Amino acid sequence: MFSKFTTKLALKQAGIPTNAFDTNQFQSKSTNSKDPKATNELIPFNNPFTNLSVPPSWKSWATPAPPPIGVAAAPLVGGFAPSSAKLPMPPPDRRPVLVCFLRNTGCAFAEKTFLDLRTIANKYPNIQCVAISHSSCAATERWVTALGGSWAVSIVVDEDRSLYAAWGLGVSNSWHLVAPPVGIAARKLWNEEKIWPREVDPSGNRWQTGGSWVVDRSGNVRWGGAMRSAADIPNFKEAATTV
Repeated sequence: MFSKFTTKLALKQAGIPTNAFDTNQFQSKSTNSKDPKATNELIPFNNPFTNLSVPPSWKSWATPAPPPIGVAAAPLVGGFAPSSAKLPMPPPDRRPVLVCFLRNTGCAFAEKTFLDLRTIANKYPNIQCVAISHSSCAATERWVTALGGSWAVSIVVDEDRSLYAAWGLGVSNSWHLVAPPVGIAARKLWNEEKIWPREVDPSGNRWQTGGSWVVDRSGNVRWGGAMRSAADIPNFKEAATTV
């Protein structure tokens, strides 16, 4: 390339070295070298993304690993509630139970839901209120503490999301999470109650769906269902009247 005399002469007159466009000068002197750094000689500048890192909370946007069991159908009003070692049904203390599966510890709507649940738990001591989180024990404890404590609400940590799956709560889609009505509801929640999203711990996931149910002392579902969107706030006052 550029081997003609006239081309070399033009480059020289312009003050440009005749080998300026010779890509062979960037090749490694030892292409067979086993040194992992040898290939860097092919690039005449440093890679700007070498030390790039992202905030840990961004991991909560990744697709979560599947739960250890398949996602079942959500319990229906009139049917029996799923029972497990983490959440036995019928309720062991024979009180009706209000079960609330949180989306994630950091979601503004989960925060509003938890605060409402805490109020109901104080107002109706005859109903056992349980909040379920899939974030780690440490992350859940930090979040609850930041909100002023659990009060009369029992906290269950379900990090592998097996309880979520047993109650029919799987992974949501983009419309469920970031549809325009969700953004409008988030802004309204801030304007009216000053509740805004917090940082989501990497152990939690934003795509997880939530839901709430009321189960009577016999293990029958009396009220509830899965969230229809991330902004779906359950009406716990209505729920408390069903038992």
